[in-house]
Amino acid sequence: MNKKETILPLITDRNFHVLRLLTWFGLLFLCLSFFILFRGYKISFLIFLSISILLLNANYIIKEYSVVGNIYLLPDKIVVKPTVELEMKYILEDLKDIEVFILGVKGEFYGGRAITTKTGVDNSIVFQYLGESKSIRFLLKQQQVSQLSEILQIWQLNGVKFKLHNQSRERFI
Repeated sequence: MNKKETILPLITDRNFHVLRLLTWFGLLFLCLSFFILFRGYKISFLIFLSISILLLNANYIIKEYSVVGNIYLLPDKIVVKPTVELEMKYILEDLKDIEVFILGVKGEFYGGRAITTKTGVDNSIVFQYLGESKSIRFLLKQQQVSQLSEILQIWQLNGVKFKLHNQSRERFI
């Protein structure tokens, strides 16, 4: 059997509500800055505009996730290690409705003439195991793209049925 494996950081949500609140305050400051500009206060406009830009880009300053372990993707199984002591093994033959969602690679531009980049945290593997739905979120960096692509190709060659939802610019299969 092929000894290929892909190791991806296992992540969990963090600071989601704080980031949403900062985004709303950023929008409020942006509206206030243009109101101040129309009132003729150019220096105050620049200050409020700077604050709004910082608040709107808070997700690049404050991480919206925590790395809590690793996911090992192997030709015949998925191993999830959220801690050193805990390890969950899922044999691919026992899994149903496997779906791989690749929504972005860390550092990848959103598209067009975007000046912001993706954080690489909206990726997941979803499947049914013993009648229970499982969702595993992972961080995907540029250096892991080829490894993930290889393991997905091996799964495909081994007859593993899965759906790939790729919204990244990278090709995986």
